[in-house]
Amino acid sequence: MLCPTCRNETDTASLFCRVCDAYSPDPLAGSKANVGVRLFAHFLDMAIALAIFLSIALVSCGIGAGISSAGASDLGGAMGFGSFFLAIAGYTVFLLFFLSQGKTPGKSLSGLRVADKRNGSLPGAGRMLLRETLGKFVSGLFLGLGYLWAIFDRDSQAWHDKIAGTVVLKTRPSSQLAPAADAASGDKLA
Repeated sequence: MLCPTCRNETDTASLFCRVCDAYSPDPLAGSKANVGVRLFAHFLDMAIALAIFLSIALVSCGIGAGISSAGASDLGGAMGFGSFFLAIAGYTVFLLFFLSQGKTPGKSLSGLRVADKRNGSLPGAGRMLLRETLGKFVSGLFLGLGYLWAIFDRDSQAWHDKIAGTVVLKTRPSSQLAPAADAASGDKLA
């Protein structure tokens, strides 16, 4: 396959040209996600996290207040803090589940996934943690220039994508992929 930018021969298993580092479209992996959809997914992530944390805080405060009104104020504070800590731990496990799939909850709802830049596979939990923590911290420095970078980058990569070696793809629904896979194998659908 030829690179659409430099016209050099590229590896068909790679999403990026090994010569000029330009994105090579792969219909099975998905198409590059635009910045607007990525921003929407980010706001969904923030709204989901805020809703979960507010719910946790309300429940924890309710538990603490209920127990302390019964006369055991030390126990009420400990129970409230304990339930808050357990809820945070549960949310962390929930988030790690999504990260291991190359998504965040907002990306999952938006039909986006993060892929390894080299071959389009899942980047793994370690690379996703790097991307979502240190990478996004660096992207937020300098008035968010690292996030805005995706607008001007030819491959729509923000700094956190470049740090982790990832690209965000808009995936096709699996129902659209199934007929193509069947047609490639020679089976006819009735």
